[in-house]
Amino acid sequence: MKRFKKLSAVLLALVLLLSDIPTVRAFPRDEHDRMTEDVLFKNFKVIDNDPSVLDEINALESAAYLTIDQFNENGQGDLTALKTFGVKKLPKLRDIDYPSSGAYHRRVTHRGWTAEIGVYDGEVLERWLLRKEILISTVEKIFDFKGDETKKDSFCALIYYIHILGDRIDDTKYYPNAEIMELGGRTDEQDIACELLKYIEILFEDQKHTHKYQHVVSKLEILDSGIKELLKSQPSGLMSSEAFARYQEYAEDTRDVLTCNLPEMLKDEDFFSEVFYRKD
Repeated sequence: MKRFKKLSAVLLALVLLLSDIPTVRAFPRDEHDRMTEDVLFKNFKVIDNDPSVLDEINALESAAYLTIDQFNENGQGDLTALKTFGVKKLPKLRDIDYPSSGAYHRRVTHRGWTAEIGVYDGEVLERWLLRKEILISTVEKIFDFKGDETKKDSFCALIYYIHILGDRIDDTKYYPNAEIMELGGRTDEQDIACELLKYIEILFEDQKHTHKYQHVVSKLEILDSGIKELLKSQPSGLMSSEAFARYQEYAEDTRDVLTCNLPEMLKDEDFFSEVFYRKD
């Protein structure tokens, strides 16, 4: 009986110890998909009005998952779906897999659309470039950018940063830039806010004169400045619970700026409207 009690005490201590180990709780897949749809289509109800575009939407979401979140041999269904949809030059799952914990894949897929510049090398770089090509090839299959490679890349980057932003909103604690790209406020501008500003400028070049474009840019710049001040107030790299709550509010505000403005801006872009609003 004494031995049983000792064993029970050890097991209880182990459970309590493990319960304190922080884990990365990723945004659920359906929440990522919903956020992507909100940023692309909110207020226009494309999915309800035209079910024929469901294949295109599902292909974008499958490609985003394989590019950013695939790990531990998950994702074969998405890869098969893209093949059925007609996307060419898709890699085998084993060629892009990071066979490790869910937390690890963030370090090599959540650090920026162009993170290969000075961040990765060797096999890690090869796998990341193959992953990027999945999203690029899928976007090529769906849209006609009339040879504008820069605009195509910018749209892929937008899809990418919607996903990373979702993880920053959902995280249960603050994670450093080495784990997932910072939300904003970095002096080197290697963060979500600055990257969104860069790619929005390219993607909506013909809309720079519009009030909506200028509003989006102004709001993102203000958010970036606020995040910078917040990070300065936490010099240790660890955030208090109050600071982290404010940090997530900034992430939610960034999402709201995108969902309230980008759907209408995308509708005014030929490459996008030709696919999703061709019946208008």
